[in-house]
Amino acid sequence: MFNNRDLGILGSGALLAILCLFLPISFVGKIVVGFLVLVGFMALALLRLGPDRVPPEVWIARRFRYAMQTRQYVNQQTATRKTEHVQTPKQKPGRPVIERKAPSFTPQTVFHPIDLAWNEVGVYPLLTALLGVLGVYFAAWLANGGAEELSIWFR
Repeated sequence: MFNNRDLGILGSGALLAILCLFLPISFVGKIVVGFLVLVGFMALALLRLGPDRVPPEVWIARRFRYAMQTRQYVNQQTATRKTEHVQTPKQKPGRPVIERKAPSFTPQTVFHPIDLAWNEVGVYPLLTALLGVLGVYFAAWLANGGAEELSIWFR
C-alpha cells in the first residue's frame, strides 16, 4: 500500500526538522532551517532520476557500477607499412578500393529530465509530515512565550 522508502525518508526529514528546534539560533532561524530540511527531504522522497525514473540511490548505484566495470576497447591503428595493391583473380579489375577511417570516440552528454513521483508517493504523506512538524513547532512556540503573545490578542 505504501512505499516504505518514501515514508522512511519523510519520517527522517520530519524528525530532523523537529530536532532543528535544539539549534542555538533564534526561533525564526530554527523555523527557516527546519522548513528547508523538511522540504529537502520531501524533494528527495519524490525525486526520480534517469531515463527509467528510478530513485536516486538506485541511479547512483547504477552509475557507480557502470563506472567501475571494465570496458572492452578496440585498438584500431593505421598500418605501419603499406603493401602494393596486387589484384587477385577473385577480385574484379574495375572495382575501386575505398578506405574508410575508423570512427573517433566523442563522448556525448545526454541529460534526462528529473521527475517527481507525485502519483507514487501521494500528497497525503507529505501533508502529514508537514502538519506534524508545524504542530510541534507551534507547541514549542507556545511553550517559549507564545501563549503570552496570544493572550494579548484575546483580551
